[in-house]
Amino acid sequence: MYLIGFDIGSSHIKASLVNVDTQIEIANVRYPSSEMEIISRQPGWAEQHPEVWWDNFCKCSKAILKAGDVHSKEIKSIGISYQMHGLVCVDKDLEVLRPSIIWCDSRAVSIGRQAFEELGVNNCLSTLLNSPGNFTYSRLKWVKDNEPRLYDNIFKILLPGEYIIARLTGQLETTISGLSEGILWNFKEKRVAHEVLDFYGIEESLIPPVASNFNIVGKLCKSASKETKLSKNTLVSYKAGDQPNNALSLNILNKGEVAATSGTSGVVYGIVDHLMYDEQSRINSFAHVNYEDHYKNIGILLCINGAGTQYSWMNSNVARLNRTYEDMERMALSVPIGSEGVCVLPFGNGAERMFNNRNIESHIHNLQFNRHSRAHVYRATLEGVAFSFVYGINLLKQIGLKVNTIRVAYDNMFKSKIFSETIATLLQTPIEVVKNSSAQGAALASGVGSKIYGSVSEALNKVVPNFYYEPKLNYAKCYQAYEFWRAILNKRLKPNERSDEDLADRSKFLVMKKELEKVSKLSMAQKIYLENNSDLLANISNIIKEYKLEGVSVNGSQLLDKLNRELRKSQYTAYEAENFSEHFEILNDDFVKEIKHNYKHLSYSDLQIIYYLRLNLSTKEIAKRLSISIRGVETKRYRLRKKLFLTRGQNLITFINSL
Repeated sequence: MYLIGFDIGSSHIKASLVNVDTQIEIANVRYPSSEMEIISRQPGWAEQHPEVWWDNFCKCSKAILKAGDVHSKEIKSIGISYQMHGLVCVDKDLEVLRPSIIWCDSRAVSIGRQAFEELGVNNCLSTLLNSPGNFTYSRLKWVKDNEPRLYDNIFKILLPGEYIIARLTGQLETTISGLSEGILWNFKEKRVAHEVLDFYGIEESLIPPVASNFNIVGKLCKSASKETKLSKNTLVSYKAGDQPNNALSLNILNKGEVAATSGTSGVVYGIVDHLMYDEQSRINSFAHVNYEDHYKNIGILLCINGAGTQYSWMNSNVARLNRTYEDMERMALSVPIGSEGVCVLPFGNGAERMFNNRNIESHIHNLQFNRHSRAHVYRATLEGVAFSFVYGINLLKQIGLKVNTIRVAYDNMFKSKIFSETIATLLQTPIEVVKNSSAQGAALASGVGSKIYGSVSEALNKVVPNFYYEPKLNYAKCYQAYEFWRAILNKRLKPNERSDEDLADRSKFLVMKKELEKVSKLSMAQKIYLENNSDLLANISNIIKEYKLEGVSVNGSQLLDKLNRELRKSQYTAYEAENFSEHFEILNDDFVKEIKHNYKHLSYSDLQIIYYLRLNLSTKEIAKRLSISIRGVETKRYRLRKKLFLTRGQNLITFINSL
């Protein structure tokens, strides 16, 4: 009898075939060979088609049966691990209504920030343990605001793994762990966070029924059996997000235990048995897979976006052709601890949450061309990523996480002795290495849900360390190198930190600069005003001359009318000159510049309306500023909608704020 675990990632679908009796993996596959496409229709957007996941899931299922050379009837149950935070919207027929907004999409940041402020920072942190942030239900609010017709057709919203399970069984379920990763679980009162739903105006009926991570969702339906080649009697009996599941795969279930991974990004995931949050929101807290046992085991997650990306960049761009990571490790071992002064900050993969969402980028410091070689840069990179892990774990310790055990899979950067022993030495904690995969953990967990194993502990009792990285480097030298690295990091985090005298001078300079800009704008306005007056006098003189020309009969009434029109025209230009400062501000606003770049057909009048709407001015206030009627403003808004190609259901202000 066998179990299969599937890991639904944004790059690949992975599968692991496990023998029930030995609990040993006998085959593993991944599909497709190249990474699945991420759709980015606008900057900061990231979407994938759930149908693509399903198609690759079916192919992966067939491949694992073939790789393990087993009959489908021998598969007792399957478990699903999945990429966290994705939003899948389905109708009553389980048809997907739009591409899934996945974990790395950032369109809902402002929505979550507003909820965080208006629901109350302290209230959110003490009950949700997080900011609503850029998570699942903030993304659903974005859909509600920007795609209202589509929103009205939603029957249920699902996480990526829940969608796959719905395709397999026809059943719709979520978990407390899943609700917490969408920031919709009130930890203090142990219930769905209705306050978030109410604030967003989202109906609770859109949430699937809540069940345990370990339970029999159902058997495969006829169509799923045909597409996956799995038996109709196969049970689907486990589901969890990838980071909680990765911790489970390493047998990390109790307080004080920490799981770490270092692939493209780095993750530290520790377990506590009480409510814990960071007042600066640099970490996230989620219900762990065994939270329901006592309603207390919580996973504290810290993400490092740089990590493995930095070292893979070195391999691709600095190492000579065909150099492997093993080759780089051997070269780095020839260099002493501290890399003889070379220091690498590995944060070149976007904003880092542990630095309050700042992007400080990657930097190589103190490189001397006549002294340092590739080997120095390799070691400095390994040390730099290791130092970032130590920095992150120390941050977790500061907010109350007690670290008794650090356990990792033998994969990616944890195959490096330099990297792993540097962390172990600085933390003075051995690192336990387990040769177990996330998909394998999902397979074993499905055995718990299908009652093959009596408990999670029984299912994972053979998941033990294969070897250890001991803290055996010279601690003094490691600590000296780490402190040097931290000093450089602090300089990057606080680049403008100067003495009181320097700060005073800087303050004076900024005041003078602001005054100079103001004077410059005023001078320009006065120049325009004087030029207009000069033009006015010249025009009046020409009109009078025209009426004195021979053959033109002088009509006093006509002359006065013409002079009056010229004066009115001059008054309008004078008004424009007096308001030149505001005109200048609008055209030089960064947001307006971006709009002008993307929508070149918009007039200055259109840009004015956009600028004022973004400032949340009412129609009456805009009318007053533009010296036109309220009806005139409404007409301008109508024409602007046409120019922006908005459909009938789209809200103009919401659209402008989303640009």
